[in-house]
Amino acid sequence: MAPMLNLRQLEIFREVMRTRTTIGAAKALTISQPAVSNAIRQMESQVGMTLFERTGNRLVPTPEAEEIFRGSEAVFSLYHAFSHRIEGLRRREVGELRILATPPIANAILPGALRSFLGNRPDVRISIDTRRVDGVIEGVETRMADIGLAVMPPERDYIDAIHVATGQMVCAFPPGHPLEDKLAVTVDDLRKYALVVYEPKSRFNLMLQRSYFSADLHRNIVAEVRYSSLGCLLAEAGIGVTIVDSFTGMSGDRYRLSYRPLYPRQEIKAYAMVLRGEKPKRLVSAFLDEMAKLDWDEDPREQSS
Repeated sequence: MAPMLNLRQLEIFREVMRTRTTIGAAKALTISQPAVSNAIRQMESQVGMTLFERTGNRLVPTPEAEEIFRGSEAVFSLYHAFSHRIEGLRRREVGELRILATPPIANAILPGALRSFLGNRPDVRISIDTRRVDGVIEGVETRMADIGLAVMPPERDYIDAIHVATGQMVCAFPPGHPLEDKLAVTVDDLRKYALVVYEPKSRFNLMLQRSYFSADLHRNIVAEVRYSSLGCLLAEAGIGVTIVDSFTGMSGDRYRLSYRPLYPRQEIKAYAMVLRGEKPKRLVSAFLDEMAKLDWDEDPREQSS
């Protein structure tokens, strides 16, 4: 069996096929003419066939050389595609990014961040799934995701949490509601209205119970929901006013609602999570750079439909 040809030999051979002279091939490859001649002789010795007939200053390829040339097209097409992919990886323009996010982040922050991120990266493929915060953390820990996104995630030993956005809890209600006249909504304001709240064990509900809600508000509760998006839909239907994160409340005109901040202010923060002690993919770093450019510091009073 003849020794396997290497890529450099094939590259020289293809250039000789194109120019039909060793001098032309040498100029195209910026190497010496003797180097081209030696490479062709070595290649002929390896394959055990004459590849070129010498006619004056020209090299005429044999039928075997023509066949090798045609066969090499697929090799070089694959090689150039592979080289392009490596360059894209270096420039953070190709590859796959696996994202797990809690629903408020997936519904509100991710679309804008991905629009900017993918704008000049047509060869990047994104995989997105939504889970509750514990599921997001587990996905990062088990390497099912390259990056996790959540609001107020609990600390974990093997997770680095990177702050990406700050928001606050807001009150949402249909346009024209009496609360629209308020600059901010207090507990006393809420006593007059039916309430749509988070389910008891949710992190948002526990935070509001500790720092905002009073015991007598429980009689106003007409519905408990797991996700902010459902709370907004119920408020939109006039079932009651609801308290949601401002990321959901400020995600464009998705809901026909008006919003007012709570008083006292109930601040929340969104974090990106990656495995501690491991260098993240270049695409992860690029995506975090794009997220850092987003401005979520908006006035909820201006977000009305």
